[in-house]
Amino acid sequence: MHFASDLAAGISQKNTRRRGLRGLALSAWIGLLPIAFWATAQQATAQQASLPQTSARYLINMHGLHVLTAAVSYRLGNNAYSGLAQVWTSGLLGLFVQTDMRMQGTGRFLPDGMAEPAEYDSAGTYNHEQSHLHMIYQGGVPRITVQEPPLDNREEVTPAERAGAQDVVALLVGLVHQLQTSHRCQEAPQKFFDGLRLSTLTMRNTGAERPPSGASKTWGAQAWTCNFVMQQVKGFKADSQFSKLRQPQLGRVWFEDIPNIGMSVVRIEIEHPKMGHIVMRLDATPTQSP
Repeated sequence: MHFASDLAAGISQKNTRRRGLRGLALSAWIGLLPIAFWATAQQATAQQASLPQTSARYLINMHGLHVLTAAVSYRLGNNAYSGLAQVWTSGLLGLFVQTDMRMQGTGRFLPDGMAEPAEYDSAGTYNHEQSHLHMIYQGGVPRITVQEPPLDNREEVTPAERAGAQDVVALLVGLVHQLQTSHRCQEAPQKFFDGLRLSTLTMRNTGAERPPSGASKTWGAQAWTCNFVMQQVKGFKADSQFSKLRQPQLGRVWFEDIPNIGMSVVRIEIEHPKMGHIVMRLDATPTQSP
């Protein structure tokens, strides 16, 4: 991927890591939601249960060092999706920082292939401190029902500005769905909201190539690629007028059609303004289960 955003800001500056990683987390459903929403959620859950679940493990490297591991699973239907992931510290970083974060989301796919989220929840521990974010989507607008610790010393992102924004699960699952159905990334501008920050995302299809370090495994021969640019536009801390996080983040994503699995993300690269070059790569052949 050659464009970037707060997909990596969850591992950014030391003072904001705890809240940034909130965008990479999940927990059980929480909150008092309207009866109509629960009916929709239960129906979506029943539909998803009949779909196969794809599970995959990714290694996340910074400056060439393995620092995080992500376990991802999702169910994709023609009209609906559910996805969850768990991210924890690995390698030498685990000696200094202990992180165990999870995230979960559900929603549907629009006729143009874009994901429309219904609910998102993230929760976990960063260095023994708990965080929790829960959002529901009403009329395409993410509404926060739980935010711990509460928002402070940061500019507000208004409901009007959030309208049409996706969470990280919808964003990534939506990309997989687009490649599975059309072998293309959606190039229309998108918005991403992680509960704190609002970012814009622009994708561009860049053709096929052999992925870097492609091995003679079930994947590694030829990949479809999309470049992207993600840039935070709102939700900055009060004293961050000169923050590097205002800079565009460049990245690239590689997809491969893995036998018996389908189109899958095999690699993501991001140039983060504070963390530098970040690589997320598929570690083993994904599996499917009922």
